[in-house]
Amino acid sequence: MSDKLNLNRRSLMLGASGIAAASALGACSRVDEGGDGEDGGGLLADAQDGGTIRVAYADENPYAYTADDESVTGQSVDVHTHLLGELGIEPGQIEWIFTEWDSLIGGLGSTHDMVIAGMYVTPERCANVAFADPDYIMPDALLVLKDNPGGWTTLNAMADEGGTIGVMNATSEQEVADQLFEEDRINVGADLPALILELKAGRCDAIGLTGANLKLAAEADGELEVTEDFWLVDPESGEDIIGAGAAVFQPKDTDFRDAVNEKLAELLEDTATWEGLVGKYQFTVEDNHPDGLTAQDLCGDSYQ
Repeated sequence: MSDKLNLNRRSLMLGASGIAAASALGACSRVDEGGDGEDGGGLLADAQDGGTIRVAYADENPYAYTADDESVTGQSVDVHTHLLGELGIEPGQIEWIFTEWDSLIGGLGSTHDMVIAGMYVTPERCANVAFADPDYIMPDALLVLKDNPGGWTTLNAMADEGGTIGVMNATSEQEVADQLFEEDRINVGADLPALILELKAGRCDAIGLTGANLKLAAEADGELEVTEDFWLVDPESGEDIIGAGAAVFQPKDTDFRDAVNEKLAELLEDTATWEGLVGKYQFTVEDNHPDGLTAQDLCGDSYQ
């Protein structure tokens, strides 16, 4: 675990975007008073006083998704429900808002107050929102047909080997692929099910996404398998890109973010409790614990 975190933590690419829409932040905020107490207690104080907090998610298994019984669940959901509980905010106060991925950031302050979707911390996003510290790290993998007939290993290597890569729209994988592959060798899909159809139809040779997503897809479909995990490599610097996900707040709610960070630090120190929350989603201390990694490490000068 520690060896991975010695890699360049600030070389994260722009993952799934929403940055263009971020100018809307705070424009139609439900809670206008901010966290400084000038006009009121802000979102955190309202929630601790029994108010409702609107939390957006994007239906991405295993991070945050709608279960068969219509409940909202996932690694990020369970971790942050625990953290909010530690702050005195009960599960019944959370209003879950299903949101398309590219509207998660743009809708902050209008349709929702907070994002819990396992969103990667990137410097570009940090310029527009306030990230909590990462609650997990996650390498990538490739989803391929059974027995991997093309012998594909990593996204970066595939660029030199002639294959066509399938990527989800506005993800880190697409950002890297756009720099490495010719346009006609990139198959962009709206979601993983759409890309799997493209893979089976022979219109791409492999799908690049986080290992957690792809392992679940392969477990559910005997025609598919997943390669070994790997870290994406920044095409410009040649350094590994460490994917780290965290909750997202409006910049005016940094008091709320900081309170979550305090409880998150306690949880991450208690690795048994942390793994008890995330283990059922196949997250482990060895592979996915962020081990002291902070949003400020990843945001650099963009940190808010």
